Order: sequence, then C-alpha cells, then structure tokens
Amino acid sequence: MIWHIAVAACLALLLQRDTNSADAFLPTPTAYRSSSMNDAVRRSRSLAYDDYNGRISRAAAAAATDEASEISPDDYDLIPPSDEDEDAVVDNNRIIADRLKRRLLSVAASYDRGFGATTSARRSVDDIIAELRSYNPTGEGASRGIDGDGDDGDDVPLRAIWRMIWTSAFDVVSLGASPFAAPSAIYQDIRNPPVAINIIDFIPRVQTLLPLSISPPSLLRAKVTTRASSRAGMSNRVGLSFEGLVLQPIELFGRKVDGLPPLSVDFTWPGNLLRELAALVPGLDLDSNVGMTSGGGNARRKTNDDAPGYFDVEYLDDEMLIIRQQVPGGVFVLVKVDNCDP
Repeated sequence: MIWHIAVAACLALLLQRDTNSADAFLPTPTAYRSSSMNDAVRRSRSLAYDDYNGRISRAAAAAATDEASEISPDDYDLIPPSDEDEDAVVDNNRIIADRLKRRLLSVAASYDRGFGATTSARRSVDDIIAELRSYNPTGEGASRGIDGDGDDGDDVPLRAIWRMIWTSAFDVVSLGASPFAAPSAIYQDIRNPPVAINIIDFIPRVQTLLPLSISPPSLLRAKVTTRASSRAGMSNRVGLSFEGLVLQPIELFGRKVDGLPPLSVDFTWPGNLLRELAALVPGLDLDSNVGMTSGGGNARRKTNDDAPGYFDVEYLDDEMLIIRQQVPGGVFVLVKVDNCDP
C-alpha cells in the first residue's frame, strides 16, 4: 500500500513539472503575445540585415582586391584626381610661386636690377627662375596671338606693358658702365602686337649722385621698335625683327622738351625704297617676296623664321614675365605696370 502511494506521488510530481514546462509553449495573453511577436520580427529583420551587409562587404572587399591586383604601383599616378584635389594643387602652386617671386624681387632690388649683381646673386636668381619654371601657370602657348592676326578681343598672354626689374643680359648690363649716362626705367610695350617697343630711359650719370637742387633733372628716352612673330612648333618662342630707333628728349635741366622733334632711324628703309621702285616694275610684288637670291634671280619668300632674334618665355602670369633672349644671351625679369610714362 505504501509502495502504491509513493508511486502515485512520483507520478503527480512528474505531471506537475511537465505542465510547467508546457506553459512556456502555450499562447500568452494578447498584450504580451503582440510584444513577443514584434521582438521576434525585429530580431529576424536584424539578422537578415546583418547577413545582407556582411555579404555586400565581402563582395566589395573581393572586388577591391581583384581590382587592386590588376593595377601596378606605377598606374596609381594615372588615376585622375578629383576637382577638389586639382583646386588644392593649383592653390598650393600659386602660394609657392608667390614666395619665389618675392625672393626674386628682393634680390633684384638689392643688386640694382642686375647692374650691380655679383656672381652669387646671378646664380641665386637663376636658381629661383629654375624653380619658378616648374610652376608656370601659362605653360605652353605664351606666344599665342603675338602675330596680331586675330581680333582685339582674342587672348594674347603677352599683351601688356612690362617693366624690367632684373637682367643678366650683357648688352643691357653694359649700359650701366657709361660714365656719362645711366639707364633709368626700362620697359617692353606689347599693347599692340605684333609691334613690340623696347623703351629705355637715360639720365645723366651726375644726376644719380647729386641732389636735384644742384643737378636739375634731364631725361632722354630711346624707343626700339620691333615686330614680333610666333615660331612654328615653338609655342613659347617669339621672333623679333628690328624696325626702327627713336631718340626723344623728354626733359632738359628741369624743363619739358618732349615737343622737340625726335631723332629717328628707320631700319627698314632699304625695303621701303625697293617697294617704291617696285611700283614702277610690272609684275614685281615685294609684299609677298622680299629680296633676290644671288643665283638665278628667284625671289625668296620671307617667313617668321627669318627673324634674326628671338626670346623664349620661361614664366608668365598676371604679374610677372621672365624671358631668355637668344643672342647674346641673358635673362630678363619684368613686372606688369599700368603705363610707361617717363
């Protein structure tokens, strides 16, 4: 009897435990059931989203790895930068160029535009110019429009009045060796291409030494007129043909004398004389054919390459022009100015 009671008690305990375990799987009241279902949905969606992102990330990493394996280290320089990167590079180049130009202006002022330059000063300027050449904003095409063939509205990078602040050219530096006259302001006027006028102002040497009360000012202006031309295949080279020289007194012992007639020398007078005579010879056109060869009398057509002199533009922006002349050599540094009034 006792054994049956013990077995019955054990069975009752087992049934009670199974009932409590089954309660976990039975439906709950509506309020609790809704919350549990929402949590389950959120967990399901979260797991699905994480799985999706994981697959996307793995695919992107694989694609990047495959793409990187196809690009050699040298090819990374060929990848075009963004617009922001290009703007940053331009701004940085401008900052470096401005710093170099300030150094150049400082040396030029310290050594009287090159007239009193030492060897080390010339070497220092050459080094600065070599650096500036790497930051030339104009690049190729500095001689664009210099022939004067286009309209006035065309872009001509060299069109301006430029004042010299430094030179190492012997033909100009030697002007400072005269005991009687000293070079004052020097300009290059290219407002009306293809005409380029080189202007050199001279003052008495004594005027640089004595006060104005003792030595009244005098000024003589020399204008050398040249005709500029572009060179085929050399977009930064400008050819020059000399056409005339004008010596104009501007001031004499403190008095304006610019109304006096200038002394002029026309370098083209033989051609002008031949052109007048050619009008009397039927069929002879010197506008398209200049000069006669020594053999056979065949006319030779003049081209831009016939210009005896030229200079190369090494740096050009809105403020500064640096050119290097052919013969006798030397470099010129010029800054843009509003006028060339004496």
